[in-house]
Amino acid sequence: MQLDDVVHCEIHPSIGIARVGDSPDSLMIGPESPGIPPRPDGGFKDSAGRIKRQAARFRLFGYDRAGTVLGEITSAEARITWTAELANAKGDWFTFAGRAHQSTTDADRRNRHIDPADTAARARLIVRPGPRSVTGPSQDGAGARFDTGTFLGTPVPLGELRTDEAGRLLVLGGFGKSFSTKPAHPVHDYANNDFWCDDISDGPVRATVSLGPEGRQVPVTPAWCLVTPPDFAPYTANLITLYDVALEVARASGGLPTPPEVSFTRDIHPLLARPIELAWVNEVARSRHGDRATNFLTPDRLARLASNSATDAPIRRAVFRKLRTPGAMLVSQANIGFMPLLAADGAPQDDQPQTWLTLLPGQYERMRRWAAGDFLADWTGRVPAPVPFDALPAAEQPHALVRAALEPAGGGGFFPGIEMTYIADDPVTWSAPFRLREALMPGDVTKYMALPWQADFYLCRTHWWPAARPDEVLPEPELDALLHGATGAFQEWDRGIGDGQDDQLGMNEMVTKWSGLGFIVARPGPDGREVLVETERTNPEPA
Repeated sequence: MQLDDVVHCEIHPSIGIARVGDSPDSLMIGPESPGIPPRPDGGFKDSAGRIKRQAARFRLFGYDRAGTVLGEITSAEARITWTAELANAKGDWFTFAGRAHQSTTDADRRNRHIDPADTAARARLIVRPGPRSVTGPSQDGAGARFDTGTFLGTPVPLGELRTDEAGRLLVLGGFGKSFSTKPAHPVHDYANNDFWCDDISDGPVRATVSLGPEGRQVPVTPAWCLVTPPDFAPYTANLITLYDVALEVARASGGLPTPPEVSFTRDIHPLLARPIELAWVNEVARSRHGDRATNFLTPDRLARLASNSATDAPIRRAVFRKLRTPGAMLVSQANIGFMPLLAADGAPQDDQPQTWLTLLPGQYERMRRWAAGDFLADWTGRVPAPVPFDALPAAEQPHALVRAALEPAGGGGFFPGIEMTYIADDPVTWSAPFRLREALMPGDVTKYMALPWQADFYLCRTHWWPAARPDEVLPEPELDALLHGATGAFQEWDRGIGDGQDDQLGMNEMVTKWSGLGFIVARPGPDGREVLVETERTNPEPA
């Protein structure tokens, strides 16, 4: 790369995702290449059983006048000063009641006991420590901590900025701590609890760049960072990902072209494979797709599903007929007879279509064309192997970072979700493909989310986000039974938190016991097949 050819820079990923953890000094880097989950040395927890925080790593790329990626710029080529800001604005925002009941009236504000018209008093509900900056390689974060913000006078650390050995930015979020400033005031609601605060946050990431020995400065396109709950099943894909949603918006708004052809390998196979993967973390998926008759991926069935011949049309159409129609709100499809069996705007209820998840319109259209035989039968018998980030061509690296960050995040149901809520599918949220609108203020993305996050995390089981918050899992000790022909004993992932009947007890225990829960990771299974098992659990017990 010739530095003289660089006319502007961009920060990637354009949206990075950091995740909270309660380890005071151990961290891991989030995914940076599609299909390659994080594999932290020593596991997802430290030696004391505390969860490592996931850092979002941001890189700087140089572009020429034609918009061509020239390559990554590090501290070896430039003096880079990173500036980021994180904020938590949940306490000042409106109560969450779902997309269908979105409110903008002050009577529906959280913490209504503080006059919504008193902006100075309401500002005490927002944790806003202000921007922090860091320059140079291997900075440890000591001078760039987000530790001056408060909630109703109580300090709320939101994390810090660090850099790696090449001067890339590491954004670390908080420690998963939630609390009430009002004594003896337990959590009572899945999303809206006055006097409560957590350390989820979001905000912009910017940089100033001085290239080469002469210090020539060029404009830099900023990025955004979300600090979210942990992903406890990092080897499992969401049925609909946040990347899918952002891509759908970009194509529908004309920001990106829609490929004219439907590829079985690229477009269809993931939608068939994801429900099978969810069987390791969700009882409904396991019961619906757990045998040879209903598993899309058994070799003989997959071969027919991948074929575009007229002979195999009936099996394709049989699958398609089970899919709910996006946007149609058909009462006849609001039941367990249609797919997917996951929640949308509220807990699934018969005859209430808005409460049942559907594929995105673009995904549904590709499935329709597949069922009709209008697709490329390009299946070679296996999923293309993921490519490590450093092996990718420079031109592909920026988008790989974006996709790797957003694919592990949930794209529905947004009630409110894990990382982001329904604002993700609104074109107004975006300024360009995969770039959030720059007019957003720090905290504007995560302020919709549950307060505190652990309440929703406890209650939303069975029909929600099993790829991040598992429902039922196979503990690692049960793997031996599976290897010897038994089915293995699946157990509730959150066993030991709550008593299974008292939701208020469970929500409040999740506030303090969440880090004792296990991570679901891949292990070799029967016949060399990969299985997913629960590891690193520290056995939380009921109070």
